[in-house]
Amino acid sequence: MNQTIYKDDLNNQIRLSSVSLLESACPFAGVGIKYVVSGEEIYHANDRRFSVGQGVYMLGNDFTEAVVQIRQKEPVQGLCIDISSQIIAEVAQHHDLHGADLQEFLLSDQLLVNCYETNNTRLGACLRELSTRIKAGRFDGRAERHELFYCLADSIVTDQRFVLQHLRKMDFKKTETNEEVFRAVICAKSFMDAHIFEELSLDQVCQHAGMSKYHFIRVFRKAFGLSPYQYQIHKRLENARRELLQGKSIRDIALRHGYADVAAFSKAFKQAFGQAPGALRNSNF
Repeated sequence: MNQTIYKDDLNNQIRLSSVSLLESACPFAGVGIKYVVSGEEIYHANDRRFSVGQGVYMLGNDFTEAVVQIRQKEPVQGLCIDISSQIIAEVAQHHDLHGADLQEFLLSDQLLVNCYETNNTRLGACLRELSTRIKAGRFDGRAERHELFYCLADSIVTDQRFVLQHLRKMDFKKTETNEEVFRAVICAKSFMDAHIFEELSLDQVCQHAGMSKYHFIRVFRKAFGLSPYQYQIHKRLENARRELLQGKSIRDIALRHGYADVAAFSKAFKQAFGQAPGALRNSNF
């Protein structure tokens, strides 16, 4: 089953699929999203193989040549979304990147064709919410018109702005090498994001990147300005900050994020954000 549930005059489209066996060319139009709700799809795109599992999506554009393979016992549920180049260009013009041409990056062969987990991006949150609405029968494309696609485009531009900024920090001579290394670093970063409450070893993280420890530490720091360990600490503290703003107990937050006591947590929090946890909470009530 491959059902078009929305299409308009700008060639924005949403298609819902449920397939257990398939091998076919799979074009991306404008900026295209292939989101797997359940199961697994294999894409061969631009001479690379991508395994897109549940809760993962893939981005491509008009320059992406892809073939999709599905061989599963149970039907694979997925959403295919095309966002017109016109809307992407319009939204990109409002995102200043200090002279970098974000629009060119998104709509040319410069785009980093890659997979992303929905838990780690703004677009991912939009896709989960859209999928839930479609499943529940609460999606009305006629009523929403182009609004939905502007929201999706804004999420793509925001996420890919981050990608472009950090991709350009890669300093290998060949563009292909920069892209391969950056994909590996993103994979490891996603692994860390998914396990922020665990004491991950450098060996575990490097395994996901497929690099030696020395090489991974160097390129991770180059891309993000932090060592892998510093990034994990920063990610935990960011999560702790969100929980503080939700009104959760400082003691519970400290223990949940791996600190021996409130004093140790407060010291680390103040170093990161310039104010103690209690001061942040008080300023928001």
